[in-house]
Amino acid sequence: MRAKPLPWADLSGPIYIPRELKPRKPYVTYTCWAMVVLLLVGGIFTRFKIALIFGVLYTLTLLTQKDVAVTERGLEIFYQMKITTNYNFWPWAEINAIVIEDRNHPELIALHFGRGNASKRFFFTRQDTQEILILAREKHPGVPVRQVTDAPRSGGFSRKSQGL
Repeated sequence: MRAKPLPWADLSGPIYIPRELKPRKPYVTYTCWAMVVLLLVGGIFTRFKIALIFGVLYTLTLLTQKDVAVTERGLEIFYQMKITTNYNFWPWAEINAIVIEDRNHPELIALHFGRGNASKRFFFTRQDTQEILILAREKHPGVPVRQVTDAPRSGGFSRKSQGL
């Protein structure tokens, strides 16, 4: 399905590809395609024509492929659909936080990348996580790297701290 080459395909440095924690099971995919058929048939044979639009949009969603990589340039996300592509690029200079979440999985660790008020979570192998953190400190020395168990920086906005 890959119509265009990935934006990081020509890089010579390290490229870290995240893993899926829980891949989609085949019956879920079949159920989604059955829902597409139901929406399209319902849109054709009933007076609710908006079901046709939802069926087409759902089809495009099922055909979308998302490719993610952490490279020497930063975090790169590339979406490919049949009608368009979308490329999100977060350079290392704009990543303002990396949070490590160890869920006691034997192989994978979750990394949360923060940029402004947005955050993306991806799962990497333990070896890749160590190498990504080294790369992050190399490319952006001031980026804070925290564990999920770390105490928050402030008391937050609880009722107790506001005197309510």
